[in-house]
Amino acid sequence: MLDDVILQLDEGLEDFLLRWAEHLRQLGYFKLTFATRDESIRAFYALLKALKELGRLEQMPHLKQLRENSSCSEFFLQAAREQRARGSRLEMSLGCFKAMRLALEDMISGMVLFDAAKLQALTLIRRYFDLVEAIIVADWEATDKAQNLALLEQANRKLARDKNTYESIFESTSNLVLITDGDGTVREANPEARVFFSGRQLIGSFCGELLGLPGEDLNALLSQTEPNRQHEVSLTSDGFNRVFNLQIKPLSHISISLSGVMLILSDITCIVDHRQLLEQRVDERTRALANSEKMLDAVFQSVGKGILLIDSDREIVKANQQASEIYGIPLEVLIGTPFCSLIDHQGCMAMNDICQNLLDGQRQRVEVTSIYVDGKTFPTDIIISSMKLDGKQFWPVIVRDITEQRALEDGLRAEKLQSEEMNVTLRNVLKSIESDRQEAEQNLSHRIRSSLLPGLEKVRKEKNADVRSSYLNMLSEQLVSLTTGFEKELDGDLLKLSKTELKICRFIKSGLTGKEICEAMNLSFETIQTHRKNIRKKLGLSGKTVNLHTFLANRNVDLGGLEGDR
Repeated sequence: MLDDVILQLDEGLEDFLLRWAEHLRQLGYFKLTFATRDESIRAFYALLKALKELGRLEQMPHLKQLRENSSCSEFFLQAAREQRARGSRLEMSLGCFKAMRLALEDMISGMVLFDAAKLQALTLIRRYFDLVEAIIVADWEATDKAQNLALLEQANRKLARDKNTYESIFESTSNLVLITDGDGTVREANPEARVFFSGRQLIGSFCGELLGLPGEDLNALLSQTEPNRQHEVSLTSDGFNRVFNLQIKPLSHISISLSGVMLILSDITCIVDHRQLLEQRVDERTRALANSEKMLDAVFQSVGKGILLIDSDREIVKANQQASEIYGIPLEVLIGTPFCSLIDHQGCMAMNDICQNLLDGQRQRVEVTSIYVDGKTFPTDIIISSMKLDGKQFWPVIVRDITEQRALEDGLRAEKLQSEEMNVTLRNVLKSIESDRQEAEQNLSHRIRSSLLPGLEKVRKEKNADVRSSYLNMLSEQLVSLTTGFEKELDGDLLKLSKTELKICRFIKSGLTGKEICEAMNLSFETIQTHRKNIRKKLGLSGKTVNLHTFLANRNVDLGGLEGDR
């Protein structure tokens, strides 16, 4: 049962400190005590430890047991000696000790426990405090007056040293230090604070109003500006704004009899300015990074090729819209899909082999058969590279659908095959043409040797003019016959025309009227008409309805000089 009481006491430290302070006020010792908060806490836990040890005894403890078991009384005996060294009287030391007992009794009385458990705990506590009080009184009386004076002198020297140390720090620190009373009114300030707040009333002012802190009184201020934490405040001095790091230290942590606070302000203006500059740079770089990410994402999504990022599990962790369109799978479904489910088995094996052997920064290209969402296959060109992010391995994959490229390649191969076949045909045609040309040359050569040259020899030897004229007519016909089949085949009748008549034929073939021919040749119309009649007669067109222009249209009339004017 005692264990339950001690457990609840252990959970009520703050309640104990408040009750102890209240009983000290009622007894009139609160303002006289030197106990700090830390000393009060140590006293509380020393008391709980002693109660645990005494609770294990089968009977109530007596004075001899407590003297022999010094761990149960030593803490409070030493505390009484320190109080005596500070100049405290015996009644004050015992009063502080009794106030502690009263605080514990109040706490136990308010516990939700059986009355028997409470009575056992209260009886043990009262017995313990009575025994410790007897030990303290006996120790106090055993010390003579000379020893007390020596201890007091020693304590005074220590107190003087501590006071001088505190004042030296208080006066020389570059921080602003303000000390208030329990109402938050400034009662003391160091030189730096006096200089900073020069021109304003400092001593006697409420600290919250002076520092621009929220709260109408000290309690409200402390509820919004938590003690023992760092806060930033901005204060103006001589027209310049300065930033301070504010720490509020309750004086009750120094002594439970003190109720004010110590405010320590450290000038961090340079640090804040530097921080603001850094924040500005961070903000600018964050915006730049965000813009870069937007641009990169825009490029990533708009590029004409599919881009995938594959992790060590061969699953897609990032993909662009083009990749979604290539495979016909929504982007949100594509993320998390195993890459091997998008390609055939052979391509999956090739891809795994590349990923295992590819070094960072290397790239490798491979063509694989990909699978569309409906199960249809199509050829793709894949470029795989390797990279590490935060110690994890990833493989960026660029996918390009080469269906159209394959179709173009097949078409080019078909055209190439067709061209090769046409080349073979053309070579055969050229061979045939070459053969025909050689044959025509041979025939022409044969006819010249067999017909023309012998005829010319006869003309040269013949003395009779009529016979020679006949030979020449025959040679003329032979020469004309040699042009048969050529693009500009000679007409034997055109050889009968004079130069003037051939010129008129060229004008007629060109579509000129009789008047235009007269002007071009500077001849009279009657002369031109006479030439036209002679031309029709020589060409065998006399008495026929054939138009001379039509007749000359498909004949070569560029034969001037073959025969003289007649």
